[in-house]
Amino acid sequence: MKSTQIIYPLIFILAIYFIYTNLKNSLKYKKENMKPLLYLNDDDKTRRKLSGLIIMFVLVLTGFLVAGTISTGSFTAETAFTIVVLPVLMAVLYIPLTKRTMVSTLGIHKRGGLIRWEEIKGINYMKPDEKNMVAAKVLYSLMGKDITTELKFHKDDESLAIFKETVKEYRSSKKKEKKSGK
Repeated sequence: MKSTQIIYPLIFILAIYFIYTNLKNSLKYKKENMKPLLYLNDDDKTRRKLSGLIIMFVLVLTGFLVAGTISTGSFTAETAFTIVVLPVLMAVLYIPLTKRTMVSTLGIHKRGGLIRWEEIKGINYMKPDEKNMVAAKVLYSLMGKDITTELKFHKDDESLAIFKETVKEYRSSKKKEKKSGK
């Protein structure tokens, strides 16, 4: 038994699991009447571009592999699985990483994950750096641990002021709901 006969099906199963989890979460958020409030343009810009490039690279490489396999006449079901299905699944997994960070009525959506308003313990706004970027460090609790994530804003961008107002409004309303037992 070759190692590829074990590794590729495991990767396939993990890819299907993560895709299923993403779809399940997005349907759950829609049932909770999630409404987008703000999209952040400057946050994770490099990661979004890099993820887009990786998706294009994987798909182009898959095209070359398919063409090479067809020209040599060694196209079998196993090679089809390996060089067509698996890269397409990997590209689908990278799609959430190409999306912009979104602030919604449920919380902050970053890299396919959701930080709910009630999980946020505090937000610290740093001074602008040499590129005039302001970092907002979000401290939140996830499974009993305190975790920090960073959101980037341009110093003069109006989305920073909108974000501050949104945070004040939704964090205070979620705290009131939590205290009153709703």
